[in-house]
Amino acid sequence: MIGRKKLEESYLSVSEAKELLERRREEGMAENPEEPMFYEAKISLEHAEKFATLKPEEARELKEKLMGLFEWIDERTAAKLVDLLPEDYFDIRVIFAKEAHMPTKEEAEEIVKLIDGYRPLK
Repeated sequence: MIGRKKLEESYLSVSEAKELLERRREEGMAENPEEPMFYEAKISLEHAEKFATLKPEEARELKEKLMGLFEWIDERTAAKLVDLLPEDYFDIRVIFAKEAHMPTKEEAEEIVKLIDGYRPLK
C-alpha cells in the first residue's frame, strides 16, 4: 500500500458494513455495470447479507447506547456486541474473555436487557 495512509479508523457492525457495501455496489453499477465490485467486496457483501440481523440505523443506535451504558465499553466491543447479540451472562463472558474489564453478572444482565429491546423476533 505504497502512497496510502489511514485517514481515520472506526469499527462497524456487520449491518453497517452491509449498508456501506450496498452503496458501493450502486456506485459501481453507474461506473461499470459489468463489474461493479471487486471480488473481495462481493464476498464481503454476501457475508454481510447472510449475517446482518439488524437494520443499519438500529445497529448504530444500539452501538451508541452500549457505549453510553458503561465507560469501559468502547466502539470495538460495542460493534462486537451488536453483531453477536448475546443472550445471557455466559455469552457476555465469552465476548469479554480477552478484554481488560470483565463485566459483573449485574452489568451483563443490563447489557442483555438493552440488547433484548433490539433483538429480532425468531
